[in-house]
Amino acid sequence: MINILFTNFCILVTFLYVSGLLSRQYVTGFDSPSRSVKLCGGVLFGIYGIILMYYSFPIDPRFFADLRHLAIIVIASYLGWLPSLIAGLLMAVGRVLLFGMTGYSAVAGAGMLVIGMICGLISLARWDRLTKMMTMSIASMLVLFFVIASNIPDRDKVFSVFTQHLIISLLATLVIYMLTEYIHTSNKLFLQLKKYAETDYLTSLNNLRQFEQLLSERFLEAQHFSERLGVLMIDIDHFKKINDTYGHAAGDAVLQQLSKVLKDNARSFDEVSRNGGEEFSVLVPEATIAETTALAERIRAAVERHAFTLDDGTKLHITISIGVAVHPDTIRSREARQLMEQADQELYRAKNNGRNRVCSAPEIHDYMLS
Repeated sequence: MINILFTNFCILVTFLYVSGLLSRQYVTGFDSPSRSVKLCGGVLFGIYGIILMYYSFPIDPRFFADLRHLAIIVIASYLGWLPSLIAGLLMAVGRVLLFGMTGYSAVAGAGMLVIGMICGLISLARWDRLTKMMTMSIASMLVLFFVIASNIPDRDKVFSVFTQHLIISLLATLVIYMLTEYIHTSNKLFLQLKKYAETDYLTSLNNLRQFEQLLSERFLEAQHFSERLGVLMIDIDHFKKINDTYGHAAGDAVLQQLSKVLKDNARSFDEVSRNGGEEFSVLVPEATIAETTALAERIRAAVERHAFTLDDGTKLHITISIGVAVHPDTIRSREARQLMEQADQELYRAKNNGRNRVCSAPEIHDYMLS
């Protein structure tokens, strides 16, 4: 019995490691996971439990021992009642599918469903995670005690099996808690570092490194699928004067508010970045030079109308200059850098022509893209 339960524990640890890698790749918010994440988590850990059942062993012709309930405990502790219920339901169905539809299978399956419900309820308590997991483990074993007792008439055997199972379950729960907390903390730190590496600290927009990465990726996609990609290079007019007159804190406030204006007036799938200082950029996929220029003009006008409020209540009005280039409408570039450089040249032209304007590169009229 102990050998099989240890094997169950090792299998579950492997599952947790794989789940940790998946959550790092696909889960964007650990503290407030989406409903789809909860649904997928419930299904995944339900499958884990079914696999653990496959490696169970018969204590009696009517009862099989394993640690499947730990899969429910883990998912309930981290994702709440919904995935706990889903996992319990899947394990109940899996019990019948693996071992056939008998009265004993029905009792064992019902036990897993009850465990899913109980762990889901405990997950709602405002306790620390270790207390929740240990309470869930004890509650699950109490349910399993009644399942064992209903299937095995020998009471001495029931108590002997239950005692060993309970001790191993509690020890495994403690070790799994330490492992899952390590994985959980590591993934949160990984996401934080990833965010810091890709995001501008002041505006929460993409930073220069992320802009260059996105530009390269989107440019390759545009080339591969024969699509358009536009670039807006944006610069605040006379930004140094704002810093000199009102201070750097005022300049930071302007940058933060400008980032919101840019996001609000760009399309939902456009990618806005702060490239450094007072320079911003927008990647505009799937738009002609005329459409991209119209978008740039809309952004410019929105900034001109917007009243920027400083910490002391002072209101400012600023203007921006924008350079526009579109592949392949204005440049048949082979590299993303050439497209960005053309947009930069148009930005400088806007600056030299009086600022507060949009300048677009001339369209190549002998090139048509449907």
